[in-house]
Amino acid sequence: MTTRLASAPRSISPIRADAGRWPDPRWLSVPVWLAATAAGFVLVGWIRPDPFAVRGVLLPLTVLGLLALVLVPAALRLRVSAVACGLFAGWVALDLKTMLYGTPYGFAGLFGDMGRIAAAATRYSVTPWSADAFVEEVPAEYPMLYPWLIGRASALSGVPAWRLVAEAEILTVSGAVVAAFLLWSRLVKPPVALAVAAASLVAFGDPRKAFGVVAVLVVIPWILLTFGSPPRGRLPWWSAGAIGGLIVITYQGFLIYGSLGILALAGLTWWRHDDRRAYLLRLLKVSGVAALVSGVYVVPYLAATLAGGGQAVADLYVAPDLVANPFPFLQPTPLGLLQFAGLAGVIGYRRTAWWAQPLLLLIAGAYAYRVLMMARFVADGHTGFFHYTSRLLGPLLVAAGVLTVATLLKRHAAREYGVAALAVVLLWAGVSYWRLALPEGVQPWAAKWPSATHFYTARAHHEPAFPAREIRARVEEVRGRGARPRVLSADERLFAYLPWRGFTSVDRTSANTLIRWDERRAELVRLAAVTDPQAFAEASASTAFGAIDVFVLRDWRWRDVSFQRGQFDPARFAVVDDLPGKTVLLIRK
Repeated sequence: MTTRLASAPRSISPIRADAGRWPDPRWLSVPVWLAATAAGFVLVGWIRPDPFAVRGVLLPLTVLGLLALVLVPAALRLRVSAVACGLFAGWVALDLKTMLYGTPYGFAGLFGDMGRIAAAATRYSVTPWSADAFVEEVPAEYPMLYPWLIGRASALSGVPAWRLVAEAEILTVSGAVVAAFLLWSRLVKPPVALAVAAASLVAFGDPRKAFGVVAVLVVIPWILLTFGSPPRGRLPWWSAGAIGGLIVITYQGFLIYGSLGILALAGLTWWRHDDRRAYLLRLLKVSGVAALVSGVYVVPYLAATLAGGGQAVADLYVAPDLVANPFPFLQPTPLGLLQFAGLAGVIGYRRTAWWAQPLLLLIAGAYAYRVLMMARFVADGHTGFFHYTSRLLGPLLVAAGVLTVATLLKRHAAREYGVAALAVVLLWAGVSYWRLALPEGVQPWAAKWPSATHFYTARAHHEPAFPAREIRARVEEVRGRGARPRVLSADERLFAYLPWRGFTSVDRTSANTLIRWDERRAELVRLAAVTDPQAFAEASASTAFGAIDVFVLRDWRWRDVSFQRGQFDPARFAVVDDLPGKTVLLIRK
């Protein structure tokens, strides 16, 4: 006979019983975080730390130590988890702000994906609608909320979008700690929730992908609160749907990488539920709200896909992480030991602890996705981004590890040991995160720590110059003030600085499916073969994807496609070849 697991009793509110009064004390973490972040920004501006000197980078560590001296004794007498969460999140902001002091760029500058994020933000500074970072006429394929917020802030403030990326990284990563704490504290006691949130940041807290950090720290407790049967009750369907929609529009990848585990958890919960119809109806409501919230991003993309299709090339990139160690819990580090404890915990407690079986299903599902996509990669070269499962597995194993240790302490130790354990976790997480953010390769003591290269901090301070201002001035001389021409640029950074319309992106394996990158390149190859200046002028004004108004070439080349000076008739094009970096600018008159 099948035994069903009853849903949460009606007497149990979806709000924790120890947080039933209003205002909910957990939410104190938000104003404390905002105040601590503001104070940290002021402190950095006052001290002006040099992130390339020992004295400068020790500022965050010093503040962390002072906070510990105050909070640990207080925690023995008071419930200070929300305050501690806000202060720790504010400290994360201080740490990142310190490492970026003296540069207007975010981590890694405008290198690779970071330049594309800046380009997307710049695009949204001139349009509120879904659009590709380079080809404005095409809706976004990459989730749009993060660059959209930066772009809209730029439009309101008048500050160029690329200059706001650093602040967006800092606020998003530090705010992710608070968001994770608020969700986890609906599942477990606030001190445990804080430990999970802080430790997860060490597993994946790369500020270059700040949107991914907040997505993964939120998606794990959201899955448990939406599809599982936590003892304190699930989230209301409307809030679960709203959060789910925000996850989709922020970074939907973790829902894909964890899809098999989510389906397994939902199926098991449905099978054990005392009212299967009600559970299915709830899931439909959650899905409906999520679709409504994410519709501004999903609907244009689906409509464009159905109308004209596309060419999926982004997951053809053979990333080094494809052959990285897929078992982080075997690393001989404190993080690896915590993750190993998590794996042992989800197996050992799967029949006795409510959290163990759901987390085990999610971990197994992520590995299953990885194996299936590995098989696909061998078959057709498409990876399905299976290497990104590590970004989900790391925080999953960390959460399981913290919950395992908390379960052991609850059964075998006094409260004082729990306070000590939380203090150790926060200090370890803080020091580890501080080390991850150190500038790479600039000091012997930093070079000894391989993890210090993770965020490309030094690249933020050494972003190569790009003549965007000169290019804009020359183009406006020919085409008028405020011109927004369609540009073929050999350097994607142009679009991080200027909200111009691109003919195509440069990097094939980061291209939007809908722009049909290979077809656009083929059009450029055809165009480059036209040697007659008059015919070239006419052909470049009427390509299959629209006119090219401006060419920004490097040494007369766009990637592997070469152009010649003789193709550009001086009567039709203004030729500028005195820009730095062998940059050649050709402007249609």
